[in-house]
Amino acid sequence: MNRSNKGKRNWKRNLRVFFYAVLRKSRYLKGNHRTFFRLSLDALLVQLNLNQDFPFLFVAIFVGLTTGYVAVMFHDAILLLSSFLFGTAEVLPANWRYFLIPFIPALGGLVVGLYNAYVVKSRPGHGLASVIKAVAQNNGVIGRRHWIHKTFTSVMSIGTGGGGGREAPILQVGAAIGSTVGQMLKFSPDRTRTLLGCGAAAGLAAVFNAPIGGVMFAIEVILGDFSVKTFSPIVVAAVVGTVLSRSFLGSSPTFQVPPYTLVSNLELPLYFILGVLAGLSAVLFIKTYYSIEEWFNRIEKRFGLPVWAVPAIGGLGCGLICMWLPGLYGFSYAVVDSALRGEETWTGMISVYLLKPVVAGLSVGSGGSGGMFAPAMKMGAMLGGMFGKLVNMLVPGMTAASGAYALVGMGALTAGIMRAPMTVILILFEVTGQYEIVLPIMFAAVTSALIARLAYRHSMETYVLEKEGVRVGYGIALSVAENISVLDVMRTDFIKFNDVTRVEKVLEVFHSTPESNFLVTNDENQFVGMIRLEEMSIILRDGMFAGLIAEDVMKKEVPVLYDSSKLDEALKFFEVADYTNVLPVISKRSGKLLGIVRQEEAFSYYRKQMNLYGSDGADPSRSA
Repeated sequence: MNRSNKGKRNWKRNLRVFFYAVLRKSRYLKGNHRTFFRLSLDALLVQLNLNQDFPFLFVAIFVGLTTGYVAVMFHDAILLLSSFLFGTAEVLPANWRYFLIPFIPALGGLVVGLYNAYVVKSRPGHGLASVIKAVAQNNGVIGRRHWIHKTFTSVMSIGTGGGGGREAPILQVGAAIGSTVGQMLKFSPDRTRTLLGCGAAAGLAAVFNAPIGGVMFAIEVILGDFSVKTFSPIVVAAVVGTVLSRSFLGSSPTFQVPPYTLVSNLELPLYFILGVLAGLSAVLFIKTYYSIEEWFNRIEKRFGLPVWAVPAIGGLGCGLICMWLPGLYGFSYAVVDSALRGEETWTGMISVYLLKPVVAGLSVGSGGSGGMFAPAMKMGAMLGGMFGKLVNMLVPGMTAASGAYALVGMGALTAGIMRAPMTVILILFEVTGQYEIVLPIMFAAVTSALIARLAYRHSMETYVLEKEGVRVGYGIALSVAENISVLDVMRTDFIKFNDVTRVEKVLEVFHSTPESNFLVTNDENQFVGMIRLEEMSIILRDGMFAGLIAEDVMKKEVPVLYDSSKLDEALKFFEVADYTNVLPVISKRSGKLLGIVRQEEAFSYYRKQMNLYGSDGADPSRSA
């Protein structure tokens, strides 16, 4: 009862404090009404305290709802635009139809080019690469109007027949919405990055009807952060986005696939071979796409073409190809459905397999908008379909239908391009509803990602990032962190014990200091282990410490840094290991303990360097 009254008093007190702050500003403010409103909003946000875990979930729900609505409108707008333009073209006489159809993607490219040149006034970014860069280098901050620009350009580009897919753009739109909400509510960089991940997960989950895959993609590819504080709001946002999408677009899987299963264990070597082929095809896709993009950059500079004209040229080339192969259009999945049913012809599969990266490069690489999920899935489905028909002819009766191989090939090639096999496995399971085929997909997807990495070190995103001087891992800009020595952030004031120190002494120090991690050395000052809060809690709970020494209770298997280590190594340790916030620094030569690196100080120094050297990933070691 008293607790309830206390809660009511706190609530009333907070409300009175807010109105008091408003009154104070209204009486003493020397400014206009906009400044007054902004200061009042800041005071309200302080009182709401949305940074706390539970209120933050409601913000994640809002991001999921908003992204879900935008995804539905995005889907319907592309369908409406493509149906109107190509439906109108179909009723024209054949001569006019074949003359006009190539100009529809060209018109879309022209509109997108003019919009970017005169409204956005900047070149379009590289899709997911720009989102990953924002996480690693810019504290998750994306332009507040970016989601509006990206929605318009993607609908125009894909709806007019561009070769890109709609999945990656809506993921970028969701990420921009989450980032915008985080900026408006003045959240910390960590919270803003989390909201960016919430939007990305909700967007992908909504468009694919795959909440688990959306969550995994946001964590595995975008953020690189598997902690519970990040995972929970992302799950909530993805679920909300999916539920809203299903209420408008239905709950049926994206692809209608006949029941497939692993017919025989002897098929596993065949799926391994398919994974190898998919990995090599992924490298072919990446190189083809970026070769075309770089060709457009060269001809633009060589002939002095206006920036808005290049997407129109790419769109025209895309239209000239797609008029003969409608399955290459970005808005259509008919060719994938046909391959998954085992009904696609050899000619169709070979043509789409060879030309899909070309069409994607012509429409998106020239400055249009679209993603690489759908192109990769189409190319992979064709590869798998061809491989399936071939093995059906060679070993009939012992293999599944060609549609099963098309399904596995679709996932394997996408995993090779994105280097995210876990995400692809989960998405394919959700978009097909086929659990029986998961084992072959897992086998082929992991094989493809490994082969692609061995054959070519760049993924679709890291190619662009490394060209800009940015190396990313675990959500960290490694190009900056790998050039900073851990000695720059090392502290020499810390508490340590000899390995023969009695536990009673350790407990005495523990009770008299805020420290919760104690390092242990031997008589030669060589590091031998650490006593963490986990060990201390066991000692305190059981009380069975009489006669024990530090060596008996310390943890020996502790990650360590050396005097030659760089900051990126420390940051990756802290991202992966949740059990410690302190890492020892030891001499590589003698093994002696030199100092410690604290987690909060390491990340603080890293962010300070990011601000100092800008967001272009400049090398700190070269700035002197």
